[in-house]
Amino acid sequence: MSASALAQIQQQFAAALLQPEAATDAADAGELFAAHPAQDDRLALYRGNLTAIWTAALRNAYPVLHALVGEDYFAQMARSFGRSFPSESGDLNDFGARLPAFLTQTPDAADYPYFSDVAELEWQIHRAYYAADADSMSLPALVQLVGETGQDLQQARFELHPAFGLHASDWATVAIWLAHQPGTQTGFPNNIRHSSYGLILRTQWSVELTEIQQPAYLALQALRAGASLSEALEAAVNADCDFDISSNVQAWFHAGLFTKVRFSDDSL
Repeated sequence: MSASALAQIQQQFAAALLQPEAATDAADAGELFAAHPAQDDRLALYRGNLTAIWTAALRNAYPVLHALVGEDYFAQMARSFGRSFPSESGDLNDFGARLPAFLTQTPDAADYPYFSDVAELEWQIHRAYYAADADSMSLPALVQLVGETGQDLQQARFELHPAFGLHASDWATVAIWLAHQPGTQTGFPNNIRHSSYGLILRTQWSVELTEIQQPAYLALQALRAGASLSEALEAAVNADCDFDISSNVQAWFHAGLFTKVRFSDDSL
């Protein structure tokens, strides 16, 4: 069998799994799809296994969403999502990136508009877990570097840790996520219709989500975009004149957010 013929059969078989109505066309693809009394049952078995794989992969990435919607709805959602956005990677940990956007277009989820934001937060946490590792820069090391080089600390621009993430939502998504963590003392928020901001980072192999205020979010967002420390802190102070610069900067370094610093085009 030629490579092109094999590729055609594989494509037709995939179509038969993802689109049941395509099974009839797939039956014309040769011996592999030759008419058989149990052909529909065989394809149904494959489809069932595929749905189970999709559901397990999404459950791993979206455990809070799974808890919110329940097993039956989650499996139905996984099947619909998988057929719309089949995996394009050999790594199932990559499967599900488009689920937040998918939920915004799903009529069944229209009554729960915060689901997509919860999913967006969970995907960031999921990706942070698998992000590359990197050594973090400490605040004393930065101060020492500034002292040795005579650079202006206010002009420092930072490279952030690969596992760093920021989340913003019009819903109480951070509190919802925290309320679903094992051993938590945090209850489900009484009012979910308010803005929330979260800082995501991995310590060792544990991903941590910390709720932050909008000024800190704006400063970190600016740093991620390449702004200088002075520009980032200005964004925070403009949002809240009482923003505590010292405690926030110390907290960022303590969390290990920064890996490199540069004062010009060269990294130090």
